Amino acid sequence: MIRFSKLPVFLLAFSTLYSCNSKNQPTENPVSVSIPTELENNIAVDTVAEVVVPDPEVIEAEQYMISPRLAGQVRINMSSDSLKALIPAENLKPVQNTLEGVPYTVYEIRNSQKGDQLLLLAEESCANQVCTIFRIRVLSPKFKTDKGIRVGSTFAEVKNAYPLSFVGIGETDFVAVSDENKMTFTLDISRFPPKQLAKIKQEEIPDSTQVTSIMLY
Repeated sequence: MIRFSKLPVFLLAFSTLYSCNSKNQPTENPVSVSIPTELENNIAVDTVAEVVVPDPEVIEAEQYMISPRLAGQVRINMSSDSLKALIPAENLKPVQNTLEGVPYTVYEIRNSQKGDQLLLLAEESCANQVCTIFRIRVLSPKFKTDKGIRVGSTFAEVKNAYPLSFVGIGETDFVAVSDENKMTFTLDISRFPPKQLAKIKQEEIPDSTQVTSIMLY
């Protein structure tokens, strides 16, 4: 099969051959040059650039994927300046919070085009005068892990998906922690047994208990 890159040589050879023969041929009978069909096909293939169209489902999956220390494009230890450059100003709202009496900034990441829906909380630490994100709390069920765990998943699903290193009272919530995956799942206590939370054992938690947020650290 003749490739497009060989076309000039092919035509040059043909032209040379024709010019030599034309000395003995009448000029009133011009010779028409015909390019084989398979050569035309090759020319078309070689000269048309392949356009790759991104798959919208793949893009959305990446945008809302939770993995260790990462929620979409927001990651642990990214600088606050990088976060501000990544998220449009209308979707980013800084608020003040305290941790063990120490004030710090939390960035609310919202979707201004969907009723100002709250998606994530990115918590800032400015130790050593360098401000970075040290913790992310996922609040929207749009985000999910590679094992399908999201806000609204059940405690049974979490136990089946991840090894849990701790189940009990955290800083302010009742949580299930997977140190291996750097994830903390906040649990809805509304259907817990009627006893002190500090005395609730893992086996007493209903399997239908829902996850209300996922924290990455």
